[in-house]
Amino acid sequence: MLATQRKKQIIRMIEERGFVEVSEMSRLFDVSEVTIRSDLRELEQQGRIERKYGGAVWKEEGTVPFPRSNHLLSGRKKAIANAAMSLIEEGDSIFLDSSSTISHLALQVRKLCNVTTISNSIPVFELFKDYKAGMLIGIPGILNPLTQSFVGSFAEEMIARLYATKAFISPKGILPEGLRDNSMLEASVRKAMIAASSETILMVDHSKFLNNKTLFGIDDFTSVSTVVTDRIPSTPFLELFDKHHIRLIVAE
Repeated sequence: MLATQRKKQIIRMIEERGFVEVSEMSRLFDVSEVTIRSDLRELEQQGRIERKYGGAVWKEEGTVPFPRSNHLLSGRKKAIANAAMSLIEEGDSIFLDSSSTISHLALQVRKLCNVTTISNSIPVFELFKDYKAGMLIGIPGILNPLTQSFVGSFAEEMIARLYATKAFISPKGILPEGLRDNSMLEASVRKAMIAASSETILMVDHSKFLNNKTLFGIDDFTSVSTVVTDRIPSTPFLELFDKHHIRLIVAE
C-alpha cells in the first residue's frame, strides 16, 4: 500500500472511531510503529488529527457536539436512519446507543410525539434538550470521552432497571457468530440495552459485515428482529437471517 493510501485509511479509521492506537495501525498496515508515527506527525501538521500518547484523535474532538464519525458515510447513515424510522410507533420506548449512525436516527425521532428515548449518548442529550413532545431518559455512568457516552457498571445497572419496546443498536462489527465491538465497556452497555428491550433493531452500513478487527462480543442474533443496512449482505448472512427469522431492510 502506498503512503498516501495508508494515510487516507488512517484518517478514515480515526473519523470512524475517534481514537486509534499506533500499535493497532502498525499491525493493520504491516508497517513499523515509527512509520505510523511519521504519518501521524504529517497529518497533525495538516491540522487533521492530534497526536496523543499511544495514538491519535481528531483535533476538534473536544469541541464539536457530534463525533467526527458522523461525517463518514453520512449519506448512507442518513438513509439507514430514514428507513429505521418506519419501525418506531407512537408510544414506543426506545434505547439509542452512542454510535454515529444512531445519532442520525435521533435527529428524526425528535419529530415524533409520545416517544420515550433512553440513551447514554451526550450528542443525543444535546438533540433532545428542548424535546417536549415526549420524554428523554439519560443513562449516567463513567464518561467515555472518545465516544461522548456514559459507560460502566452504573450505566448497566440503570439500564437493567428499565424495559423498552425497542433497542436500536449499531455494533462495530457483525460476524456469523454475533455482534462485535471495539470497546469492552461499549459492548457491555449495548448488551445491557438488548437484554432490557422487547426487540433489537440493528442499524449498520455494509462496512460492518465481516469486520473481524472487533475484539469484544456483544450478543448473538437471538434477540435481533430486524437489520437495517445500505446494501444486501452476502449469502451466508442472508441464510443466517432467514434461520433466525430476522427481517432485512435495505435503505434506498
